[in-house]
Amino acid sequence: MIISIDESGTFTSAPTNNSWCVVSAYVFSERIKSRSFAALKKLKRSSGATEHQEIKLKNVSEKDYFRFIADLSKLGGVLHAVATDSYINDHATVIKHRTIQADKIRENEPRMIYESGKKAITILADEIDALSPQLYVQLRCQVVLISDIFHRAILYYVQRDPCTLRKYKWRIDQKNTTKTTYEKAFEKVVCPILQTISFREPMLFLKEADYSHMEPFIYSEGEVPEYIEEGYGKKLKGGVNIGKIVRDDMSFPNSKMDFAVQIADFLASGIRRCLRSEFPNNHLASKMLGSLMLGNMKGKYPIQFVGFQEHEEVTDASIARITATMERTAKGM
Repeated sequence: MIISIDESGTFTSAPTNNSWCVVSAYVFSERIKSRSFAALKKLKRSSGATEHQEIKLKNVSEKDYFRFIADLSKLGGVLHAVATDSYINDHATVIKHRTIQADKIRENEPRMIYESGKKAITILADEIDALSPQLYVQLRCQVVLISDIFHRAILYYVQRDPCTLRKYKWRIDQKNTTKTTYEKAFEKVVCPILQTISFREPMLFLKEADYSHMEPFIYSEGEVPEYIEEGYGKKLKGGVNIGKIVRDDMSFPNSKMDFAVQIADFLASGIRRCLRSEFPNNHLASKMLGSLMLGNMKGKYPIQFVGFQEHEEVTDASIARITATMERTAKGM
């Protein structure tokens, strides 16, 4: 499984509404890699660029972009996306949310029997507290995205192409030639946060499905770390090694050199433009992008929305229409 991730937008507080920022992942199997890249190369040629030249959404026509989405939708890859409106993410609200999340993590410290577990909890909370508001927003969107991939992409592929689950290649867009503060923070805290999420939202498994290809990433009885069992409050016979999946093969390539990340960039930019209703035919854009997404559980959108205020829901009528259209055209689980 190849998971290419990129974002669109700055994730900083914005003075006007409809200031959407998006992080997206194109999740696809090795067997459709060459055809996915062929669709990208076709888009570049039709836009007057060479195959190895990186171009952006602004450089392509709507017609060519829709044809590119249609080409991808025939292959079986899936699109996961998380969006947040920077207009409502003012610094004070984000900092308050960051503090609450760090404090919630610290609340688990007394539950840890062993000193190593207590120390790990404290370090994680301190790392989150130290993030700038912009990095915290971006990190939270990334974590929600990866958690969604764990919950839905694995369930999707185990039913259709289970051998895809034998390896996980994470390709996340690099912003600089040297490792950034964000990349360092991401590598430190993403696995512990995902593990914490799994305590309250365990992954769903299909009893009849073939998970044998995931065996290297499954804890056997007696292998589950003590801190995880402490988190669940009971002895476990097994479970998914989230850290091993995330760290299996992770890199931050320069998008200019990586076709998978370039695809993720086009998808993130397309979703952002669609949410801002900036396509001339925005309804068709919603349908096309939705055709790459996975249907979600009842009451949830195929695209995830992240906010930092309590009880926040998608209430804007235009956004509701866009997401409803995406939902109608999404792939069935």
